[in-house]
Amino acid sequence: MTTAKPMLTFLFVDEDPLALAALRRLARDLPGCKRFARGMCEALVLVRDEPPRVLVSGALLPDGDGLGLLEQVGARHPRTACALNAVLPPQRPCSRPITWLDRAAPPAEVHALLRRLGTGPLA
Repeated sequence: MTTAKPMLTFLFVDEDPLALAALRRLARDLPGCKRFARGMCEALVLVRDEPPRVLVSGALLPDGDGLGLLEQVGARHPRTACALNAVLPPQRPCSRPITWLDRAAPPAEVHALLRRLGTGPLA
């Protein structure tokens, strides 16, 4: 009996539609499904339907804290790689590793980091 390899999925969460559009362009050639949410509640519904392999969230969401979203999803789904897409790295201690994705970084650097997160080892 063979076990199916989990589908690689990316979930991007940000209140800013321009930021989501930029992430959509950066991720278009990465393998797997890409999903997008404008807030914490919408993201949690998508996570419940299918936990992503990679979750990238902006720091400020209209209905919550992006870092809190990453910690909440990471606690429930420890195999999900979590990244905070923000100008500054997290300013408070996190209960699990959170990658900082510099919002002002050159696109090639962001793309490379997304690729590494997506192809990194599953815990």
